[in-house]
Amino acid sequence: MKYFAKTFFYLVVLSLVLSSCTQDDDTRTQDDDTSTLGFEDVTWEEWPNTDCSTSTSPLRDILAYKLLGIPYHWSINPINMGTYEIYANLNVKELSSYPLDFRRKNQRNGTHGAYMNLLKGEADLIIASRDISRNEKDSAAALGVELLTTPLATDALVFIVNPKNPVNNLTTEQLQKIYTGEITNWKEVGGVDHAITPFIRDADSGSQEKMETMVMKGLTMLDESSTWVMKGSSMFSPYSCIAHDEYAIGYSPYFYCTSMVRDLIEVKMISIDGVKPNKKSLKENSYPFTSYIYAAVRKSEPHESMAYRLFQYLYTKEGAKIVNESGYIDIGE
Repeated sequence: MKYFAKTFFYLVVLSLVLSSCTQDDDTRTQDDDTSTLGFEDVTWEEWPNTDCSTSTSPLRDILAYKLLGIPYHWSINPINMGTYEIYANLNVKELSSYPLDFRRKNQRNGTHGAYMNLLKGEADLIIASRDISRNEKDSAAALGVELLTTPLATDALVFIVNPKNPVNNLTTEQLQKIYTGEITNWKEVGGVDHAITPFIRDADSGSQEKMETMVMKGLTMLDESSTWVMKGSSMFSPYSCIAHDEYAIGYSPYFYCTSMVRDLIEVKMISIDGVKPNKKSLKENSYPFTSYIYAAVRKSEPHESMAYRLFQYLYTKEGAKIVNESGYIDIGE
């Protein structure tokens, strides 16, 4: 009962805050012309347990709201004020009759948490910021579970610095040396004479897994034991750090930076090996650290189940429209 009371209280407060939002918020809503291909009459009772990464939550939420026929919009998160996210257009009266366990069916436990929930049977469909990790493969083997994971949309790992930092480009080798501790001063890469503050993410996060596999490629990376290194457990951590530290550098998904943080915290995405991260370079795969987000289900998932049908739907032309509406780049583009 405490859970339901707390959830209902949060939904009511959230609705009141959102209902008072001004037109400065992004009020993009669903495309009414998008077909739901047999999902027109789906109800929340039929909806499967889903989970997702922080950065893939807008895509998962648009999918849910669109197919369940619930109007939605982008708005600033009223709790931390650091990101734009997707919210249902529901007033207090509508919320009072809205299923309280709907949010339990649509969790957001981060990349690693989502994969572990899928492996343990606590989620039936996930949308994650990366493919299954090395550690998660070990867990899958121990549990005797096999997953079906498929690239869904294009993203990238980008490097961000304070806008006052004069450095606009780094090579892959320079990044590697910064994060192994060989390069410690910005003057070594064309910047000012000041120590670099490298920002790292927590182990098993989507960003950290991509950093270790795509950028470091087996090199021993700095960890939090180094006195000059900053570490944060949330995706927003490097943004708040860099906003207050002119000499910091961090990494983040391109989508999270451009679609969720946007203009709320001013940072600068730098070029890597002379290539600037943008939709063109990501589509062309010319940016060095272009990556993908993934949808995943258990291989044992019955093909007639709602979870498996939604998994298939994401890879249709209509599913691609939802991917693109969220701000990601459909891999078929």
